[in-house]
Parts: sequence; C-alpha cells; structure tokens
Amino acid sequence: MAYRDQTNIQPAFKQLTVPCDGEVGDLWVLTPLDEGRPDPSDQGEASLWFCTRAADGERPAVWARVQFDGVAICKHPIPDPPQDRPVLTRG
Repeated sequence: MAYRDQTNIQPAFKQLTVPCDGEVGDLWVLTPLDEGRPDPSDQGEASLWFCTRAADGERPAVWARVQFDGVAICKHPIPDPPQDRPVLTRG
C-alpha cells in the first residue's frame, strides 16, 4: 500500500490554553506534555483546535475543539464512522 504525503501540524508543547490571536481557519494542536516525552495515555493527550472567529483587537479569537469519533492503530481496521449524527441546520 502506498501512502501519500500528509500535513503534519506540530503541537504546542506544555500548552494548556488556546492563543488569544487567531484567524478563521487556523488549526492549533495543544498538548500538556513536554516535547519528546512519551504519552502515557491510551488514546493520546493532544487535541486539535479550529479558529471560528478571528481576534478583532477588542475580543480574543474563538476556538472550537475538533472532536474525533474514533481512534485507530496500525494493522487494525479503522472503526466505522458513526451513523447517528443529527441533520445539519443553519443556526
């Protein structure tokens, strides 16, 4: 099986808060771990955050955590995507 190049977003190590600045569409990976420290958790302690509103000088940026619906490891089939998501509505 051939693998294609993937985007690799480097984490912000020892980071427990999102940045005050940000532009809509920015992605930020946060982890409480030190760089190079093995992750003792079963599913990983890093989280991915997406900027939904840019900072405007008076208010800080707003960030939404990207929620994952499954985890996988190599040589094991990936889990089926959930089929019980609500229908999207504009709100």
